[in-house]
Amino acid sequence: MGATRQVRWGERAADLGRSSARVSRRGALRSARRLRQRLFFIAQCALAAMTAYSIAHYGFDVGVPLFAPVAAIVALGMTYGQRLRRAIEITVGVAVGAFIGESFVHLFGIGPWQILLIVSAGMTIATLLGAGTLMANQAGIQGMIVALLAAAPQGAFGRWFEALVGAVVALVFASLVPSSSLVKPRSQASKILDAIGDLLHTTSSALRDDDLDACEEALAAARATERDLTALRGFSADSLEVMRVTPFHRRHRPAVEEVANLMEPMDRAIRNMRVLIRRATVALQNAEHVPDRYTDAIDRLAEAVDHISDALSAGELSEELEPELLEIGRLTRDPDPDATLSAEVIRAQLRSIVVDLLQVLGLSFDAAQHEIRRVLEADLGKDTPHRQPSSE
Repeated sequence: MGATRQVRWGERAADLGRSSARVSRRGALRSARRLRQRLFFIAQCALAAMTAYSIAHYGFDVGVPLFAPVAAIVALGMTYGQRLRRAIEITVGVAVGAFIGESFVHLFGIGPWQILLIVSAGMTIATLLGAGTLMANQAGIQGMIVALLAAAPQGAFGRWFEALVGAVVALVFASLVPSSSLVKPRSQASKILDAIGDLLHTTSSALRDDDLDACEEALAAARATERDLTALRGFSADSLEVMRVTPFHRRHRPAVEEVANLMEPMDRAIRNMRVLIRRATVALQNAEHVPDRYTDAIDRLAEAVDHISDALSAGELSEELEPELLEIGRLTRDPDPDATLSAEVIRAQLRSIVVDLLQVLGLSFDAAQHEIRRVLEADLGKDTPHRQPSSE
């Protein structure tokens, strides 16, 4: 008995070790992917800062340009994944705030009440100009920064002009080199798929270990994925809008539209995943048995989602990933005779998520359903090779 218990503990320790190694590898790959996805944006900010500095220093003879590169980075950074309209708002906000801050320092000096008036006046004027939250905030922030860092009254309006140069450079870069048009929507979609894969892995582990707390935490995290999907919708819409107003990168419009077309199947996949995790939670709460075959299918589905996420991030979604999903359909073809209601709901949701992910790969809903039926009917034919046709 003691030897058997030691063997079981050894097997569990080995499983935990393999699971930890898998999580570590996924984490390292995602970190590398995030850096790769941000490299263009980092280079864009650096080039904008360099351009703003050069224009202010060499074009307008500013001795030590500070506000030009700072304003360029602030405005460009805030527009990553946002609409071009917001870039314009931020540019106007920077200019308004810097102008007011410079004016107050030149006329009244610097002090607590001046800061109060600078921030209030900047945000008020921006609001009267029809500003949104971003523009109003930038007006207040830039006014305060100019006042604090340019407290010497000489050189009136010089810092404002610097900030204006930097903001305009950022606007040009946001218009002509739209960093978010290709990178951000795909990155966000990959992030959502990563989350789905992680939550499915957590759910399968919770079912094996009877860990109700872990399953409840996974359910809470699954509900939070709706925010990520909402962000993806915004990024996709923004990217298409930028494509319409800039002459650059229009040849990539089909790729951007491809990501936008993922909205509906990804939304359904997230909803079906939440139902699956909720039923897994109910099963653990009521001590219901979930067959190992169903739990294994959850793990297989999580691995398939990880592979789809990697392929999407690399821009290599293809039908080559379909067999992995269809295999999960085979695993969930027949109900387990000892399965409870919750277990059967889990099996049904697995099949539904497979259909959703087939659509992520590019199949229509009807085509995805057809592929699932074709696989199951082929398997049924293998199970009953000598079945006679019905006399009816």
